[in-house]
Amino acid sequence: MDISLINSQSLFHLLSLTEKKEELLQIVGQIDAEIIRTLKGGISLEVVEIASSSVITRPAPAAKNPVAVTPVKTVKPAKAKRTMSAEGRARISAATKARWAARRADKAAKVVVAPKAGKPAKVKKKSGLTPEGRAKLAANMKARWAARRAAKA
Repeated sequence: MDISLINSQSLFHLLSLTEKKEELLQIVGQIDAEIIRTLKGGISLEVVEIASSSVITRPAPAAKNPVAVTPVKTVKPAKAKRTMSAEGRARISAATKARWAARRADKAAKVVVAPKAGKPAKVKKKSGLTPEGRAKLAANMKARWAARRAAKA
């Protein structure tokens, strides 16, 4: 490792890691002492000595990716295609045709209600100009323009 690449942040990180390692070793030592205390009751002295010796090696941490493992692809079974029988299609078609025939019959069966006696029937006014109305408007405009021309002259 190149020393020039080390900065203060990485040094603090390394220091905190070593402190954590020391704390873990103390905890492991306390656990070992507790085990020895509980085992002293009926176990031979040799077992206690072996358990307390520092010769016992702890397993090394496993490598992050010792063997490249290819992920297994799970294949989902294909869903069965849903089909409709000819009989089912015919039933749906017949029901739809009957529904539309009933609607048409309802429209034809509607009766126009006569207005009540005493009130005049409302007549729907037709929008747009009639030929007579158009001729009347044209005559009025011609008269206006003639009056303007006469006023200028």
